[in-house]
Amino acid sequence: MRAFVRRRPWRPTTELIAEWLDGIQPAHKELLLIGGSAGWMMSSRWLQRFERIVLIDIDPFAPTLFRWNHGRALRQSSTRLEFLQCDALRDLEALLPAYPEASIFFDNVLGQHVYRVPDFDRAESELNQIAQRLSGRDWGSVHDLFSGPANPKTLPAKPVMSFVGTLSAQGLTVDGMIGTPLHRRLLDQVGGIDEWMDHVTSSVFPLGTHARLIAWPFVPTYVHWLQAGWVSAAPLITKDQI
Repeated sequence: MRAFVRRRPWRPTTELIAEWLDGIQPAHKELLLIGGSAGWMMSSRWLQRFERIVLIDIDPFAPTLFRWNHGRALRQSSTRLEFLQCDALRDLEALLPAYPEASIFFDNVLGQHVYRVPDFDRAESELNQIAQRLSGRDWGSVHDLFSGPANPKTLPAKPVMSFVGTLSAQGLTVDGMIGTPLHRRLLDQVGGIDEWMDHVTSSVFPLGTHARLIAWPFVPTYVHWLQAGWVSAAPLITKDQI
């Protein structure tokens, strides 16, 4: 209901995600869409590139709402939509060999892992293993990086902000943001106040991955910074090789 009501305020963020996706060339015509839910912030234009989409979600209402949002566009492109109800992160090892010719996209789901696993260190460790588990696969994700309260008086009227970050052995860095911790600079961009949540996703992608950081005013007084990245099928670079 909140996503439906806030479609217009979320539009600048949705458009930035669509713009980012426009630059992604998936390696396959089949997409494994993990945690897609109703696809509120997905790009119909990008989804139309695929001949077959397998939507995976724990919510039994996901396919109905997803078709409501994207069904017309998918019919125009003759894209087949299938639904599999399961916990994709729990069942990932079984899903990957079942769909060997599919590109994989995590739609705003990896950032929620800290709520699934009560231990932060364990959650971060499991998220940092995603790249290893997907080594050699074509995959991407958009997920929460940081989130927290913001002062609506200092939040820009149209916070259509995004930056390009790069994951290195020293962590996630952004050009032009030097000398101040990244999270502090990002919070300052959107009027962040008080304590913010670190979703421990900054190291999800392999080293060297360029990621788009996108501001998402979830509600007038609470903002998320999203991290969006794509990994083409290639050998994994580890910190030991740097």
